[in-house]
Amino acid sequence: MTRVITIAVVAGLVGVLVGFLWWGTAARRMQEDLRALQSERAAAEAAREELKGVQTKLKKTEEELQSERERRSRLEAIVSEGRK
Repeated sequence: MTRVITIAVVAGLVGVLVGFLWWGTAARRMQEDLRALQSERAAAEAAREELKGVQTKLKKTEEELQSERERRSRLEAIVSEGRK
């Protein structure tokens, strides 16, 4: 009878130990996943900031291009008036 109780207690302790180890690996895996997601989020935020900078530069360049086109158009009008 005591032998059966001892085996049951040992089996219960082994089961608790295995369950604790299994839970620990799952928790560690979730922590690693969380760190990876946080890293990806930081990279995405940095890329978004870089994109904003590039968009600003593009807008400035387009404005400069439009200004140059207008200047060229005025010069062409002046030159064509001089030829008449």
